[in-house]
Amino acid sequence: MTTRTVLILLDVDGVLNPRVVNQRLVLDPPRAELVRRLAKLGSIVWATTWSPTHTFHLTRDLGLSSDTEGIAFPRNLHFDPSAPAPTAKLHWVARWLARQDPQPDAVIWIDDILRHDAVGWADAQARPTLLVQPEMDIGLTAAHVDDVRHFIEGLASS
Repeated sequence: MTTRTVLILLDVDGVLNPRVVNQRLVLDPPRAELVRRLAKLGSIVWATTWSPTHTFHLTRDLGLSSDTEGIAFPRNLHFDPSAPAPTAKLHWVARWLARQDPQPDAVIWIDDILRHDAVGWADAQARPTLLVQPEMDIGLTAAHVDDVRHFIEGLASS
């Protein structure tokens, strides 16, 4: 059986909907458990504009691997949830992925703001790529994690 490298690019705001307590990101226990379930399916990569300090503490608080990475986005990255395009993070995600060595076998990008340009990008990828877009006022659900699991199980049969 071949081991596949699956990266799960995970946004925070609108997906994990954290509270900030004493300058730390805190997830409700059910949401924290969903992130732990994702971490069992692939390697989490923070794809958020929260600072590396915040994601470092979130990584530790969730008990994730100490080598959990994050994608660096510019501080002035502009989000307009009502705009149809473009996906503000897309350039930076694509650039970060292109620099990975070795390249991952599959990518899952979970973000509440994914536009038609991100869908086109995902469709054009040579590797299997899944976009998961939770509703920002609801965030990540067990059904989303199940979709990720089914996608990864489908990789094994291909």
